[in-house]
Amino acid sequence: MTCMLFNPPAAFVSGPARPVMLKRLIRTKIGLFCLSWIAAIIVAGLMITVRWRTDNPARLRALLADHDGFILVFWHEHILSMPWLWPRRHAMTALQSPHPDGRMLAHTVNHLGVRTVWGSSNRNALSGLRGLKRVLDRGRIATITPDGPRGPARMAAMGPVALAHLSGKPIVPVAWATDRCWRAPGWDGMRIPKPLSRGVLVIGDPIDAPENGDRDTMETLRQHLEAAMNDTARTADRLAGLPDSPA
Repeated sequence: MTCMLFNPPAAFVSGPARPVMLKRLIRTKIGLFCLSWIAAIIVAGLMITVRWRTDNPARLRALLADHDGFILVFWHEHILSMPWLWPRRHAMTALQSPHPDGRMLAHTVNHLGVRTVWGSSNRNALSGLRGLKRVLDRGRIATITPDGPRGPARMAAMGPVALAHLSGKPIVPVAWATDRCWRAPGWDGMRIPKPLSRGVLVIGDPIDAPENGDRDTMETLRQHLEAAMNDTARTADRLAGLPDSPA
């Protein structure tokens, strides 16, 4: 019942670990199309072998049956399995960068049912938040990894809190864990479930949007969100039989 360091296939990593030829292919339309489908098939093939369950199915059903849009958040290390685990008929919409690595990720998760809003959490972040607000205004689900795209891991940025204040929509933390997994090298230690492992999806308590947008209120909520996400992640690890994850 461990998560071990692993050098994953190139489709799972970004940056200097990926061969230069793959980077060149991603910059072409045909290369992007083929590689994104290959990556999606690899992910789906792996996920099929995992025996997944939801910790509280009734909570998930109630959340999806009666909502007018919410902000779904999970740590960047959980990014691989979430497109597979989340119900496709309640599709997530994620902010993706238009640079080549972002386009590769976007096309891959599109094949798994995730919609895309183009933008950047670093450059012109307000434009990205406005794009996600339009998604929420339509009663859909906006998705953010608050410690992405560069970390530090498990430290929440202000993005989800700002989006909640802007839209008036709640934030819902989620996490998953498997009893056996690999950890990719990199700042987030991305989790890759091992074939035939047992996995669990945990839905945290919704966090209401702040009515007051002053700095102290927003920072207090950001800290509360970070703690809630870590609590949800620890619960998933415990249910999967893993040692306590870091705070």
